[in-house]
Amino acid sequence: MKKSLLYFLLLLVFSNVFTYWIISDFLNGFRGKVSFLSIGQGDSELFQIPAGNILIDAGPDAKILSELDKSLSFYDRTIDLFILSHPNKDHFNGLFDILERYKVRAVMLDNLSYSDSLFQKLLKELKERDILIIKGVAGTKVNWENQDKLLVIYPEGMVPSKEDPNKFSLIANLILGKNCFLFTGDISSSQEKKILPLISCPSDDSRILKVAHHGSNYSSCTQFLKGFNPQIAIIEVGENSYGHPHSDVIQRLKDIGAQIFRTDLDGTIRFKIK
Repeated sequence: MKKSLLYFLLLLVFSNVFTYWIISDFLNGFRGKVSFLSIGQGDSELFQIPAGNILIDAGPDAKILSELDKSLSFYDRTIDLFILSHPNKDHFNGLFDILERYKVRAVMLDNLSYSDSLFQKLLKELKERDILIIKGVAGTKVNWENQDKLLVIYPEGMVPSKEDPNKFSLIANLILGKNCFLFTGDISSSQEKKILPLISCPSDDSRILKVAHHGSNYSSCTQFLKGFNPQIAIIEVGENSYGHPHSDVIQRLKDIGAQIFRTDLDGTIRFKIK
């Protein structure tokens, strides 16, 4: 009985310490963390902000769980918003594993009609779990304190069923402190040119680009890179047979002076924003 009471008191102390660290972070001007997770050949980005945990994409398999375990406290088992850039397996398959271990409050996506059987299975599971589905189209915004925000800038409407999901990837623009992040899914150069006038970045903000389509040579065109002009470029990539990232993309990024990080070489890349 005494031993059980001691364990309970120790647990209470540790819980209070962790809670203090979290509160202390935000009281001292901590705006949030942005992590580009190393999950192999796929995408996944985690935002830890005062409003909660936002996850864009979930990679191709259960590796997402070990990365979330490294990023989130052991008692934090909630994804407040999951955003799916587009319904390709290397972006959504890990969500099945997340649903088994985490509480997912809402899912944002721009494509409900893509006929892939695994994707339709995912939609069915979301419905069975009574998870809120939000249409992620241009103008959809998530706001919280200090003018920080996440804004969907593309596509203009829900994606038609027979369209290539890559070219209609949901593109999100995150403003966090003095930093402007752009998450581009798997779009190609033609979509990059379309979104250039839609990007909302204050002129003096640092610009961080999630390089489109794992560094495919069909993306990251010179016009787009010069227009957005990122100081930092993140390539989320793993072992693959597609030649990602392409050497020409690496050179184009170097030509504009971007500092390049790759999850296959550098592991998970984290930004702590004050």
